[in-house]
Amino acid sequence: MIFRILLLFFCALGTMSAQAHAQFLLEQAKVSLNVSGGNHRNGTLMIHNTTSETAYMKVYWEDFEYKAPYDGTKNFLPAGTAAASAGQWVTFSPQVFTMPAFGEQKIDYTVSVPSAIQEGHYGVLFFERTGNPLKSETGVNVVTRIGCLFFIEPENKVKKAILQDIALKANSLTVSFVNQGNVILIPRTTYYMMQEGGLVLNRGESKKLYVPPGVGAPIEIPLDKKLKAGRYNLVVNCDLEEGDVVVQEIGVTVDASGQLTLEKN
Repeated sequence: MIFRILLLFFCALGTMSAQAHAQFLLEQAKVSLNVSGGNHRNGTLMIHNTTSETAYMKVYWEDFEYKAPYDGTKNFLPAGTAAASAGQWVTFSPQVFTMPAFGEQKIDYTVSVPSAIQEGHYGVLFFERTGNPLKSETGVNVVTRIGCLFFIEPENKVKKAILQDIALKANSLTVSFVNQGNVILIPRTTYYMMQEGGLVLNRGESKKLYVPPGVGAPIEIPLDKKLKAGRYNLVVNCDLEEGDVVVQEIGVTVDASGQLTLEKN
């Protein structure tokens, strides 16, 4: 009986959390700026209260870093602590506000870049619901917050990557995408297998990666189990956005027993 009561409680709490995260709508989830040293950029964000209740909000900055395996999962850190923090560059107003039922609020921000910028700087502006400052509230407190990511990068950014450590696994090929540039790279990786003579046998797309400078992230490409004996070219194309791409051709040989071998470059 006690177990059933606890189960119902946690189910209800999960429902509350899901509902809470649907309470607010932020029109812009990401701000991307290409800047030069000394630039000042101004902008606005708009948040909407989609509920029939008054919402008391606070706004604050946190740094973030993508973490392995670089699939988009982030570590959030106090402002100014990450190596690539933009926390000292961004100011915003208001920092606290009240939104009426079904109301909206505009937040102004300014990005002030120092005299030189050598690499990308990042962070997130969070909007968090708080309790009524004029009223004592009790009960379950569900933290509700949404954020807008800031990507502040130099106009002359270096977007460079290589594919290395190519290896065969059971029915798949693995390769490491290594970011050799000075900004976060978010490659969209597609691939296709081509038989001698130019016939394309299969195509596919790998999961999107979020790779900081100086870091390698794994790409795994499934291989067809029914490849006939012969020589094939696996073409891997990593689209780095803004017209930048990394392309790698990988030679694969299949023997009469179905055994795959990588060709040496």
